[in-house]
Amino acid sequence: MSVSIALDRPATAAVSRTAPAQELVRLHAVSKRYSPQLTVMDQMSLTMQDDERLVIIGPSGSGKSSLLRVLMGLEGIQGGQISFQGREYIDGQAGGARKLDPKLQRQIGMVFQHYTLFPHLSVLGNLILAPTKVHGWSREKATERARQLLARLGLENKLQAWPSQLSGGQKQRVAIARALMLEPKLMLFDEVTSALDPEMVIEVQNVMMQLAEQKMAMIIVTHDMHFARHIATRVVFCANGRIVEQGPPEQLFTRPREARTREFLEKVVQFD
Repeated sequence: MSVSIALDRPATAAVSRTAPAQELVRLHAVSKRYSPQLTVMDQMSLTMQDDERLVIIGPSGSGKSSLLRVLMGLEGIQGGQISFQGREYIDGQAGGARKLDPKLQRQIGMVFQHYTLFPHLSVLGNLILAPTKVHGWSREKATERARQLLARLGLENKLQAWPSQLSGGQKQRVAIARALMLEPKLMLFDEVTSALDPEMVIEVQNVMMQLAEQKMAMIIVTHDMHFARHIATRVVFCANGRIVEQGPPEQLFTRPREARTREFLEKVVQFD
């Protein structure tokens, strides 16, 4: 299936794309532990520009999904700081106390592996819930935005459908539309195609590629190395809660510098 999506950007955003890239995200020595014996982010530091698409790869348990959940503000950190658009966003220095700027959090959208659609709400209801209940949009404004996004995702006839009536690919496209409702500056994708059959994978990846063509800043966790190579501007390889290596996809996939990266890629890469 081919779909077409265009983001409604204000004029200032369009102008900014012709200007030099600006720092969007900075992680400084971020630590995340689930227990004294389980550290999933070990003094992790990373920067990202607003014109980048970062793909995070690595073995299970390496901290990839935890990184996204921390950036979304869903889980706290036990050390370090995170800034977003040059402003302090999350601080983990105060003994693990939760300190988060909700205004910055609202500028980040996330799509999860298992859709996370509310089964008791229609597609429209899922899209307009947060804008109307949390952010004070009128129902008319939110509905118009939802209609525009669903039309561009090829789902205009699913406005009143229930999630149970959708295919897996349709559910994931609805989840992407929901994350785009508030025009985020950064989109996070956590293994969004891993539960889909091959045809549905293509549907969702096509949407993500079109977002990439429109310079949407994205951080993507995936096990699909072929897709990673095509969508990424930079690939970050993690293992044991640390960033082992990062670089442009053509360099990291063909000439990795670190032995641990080569070991991982030899097991998982099967390019044509």
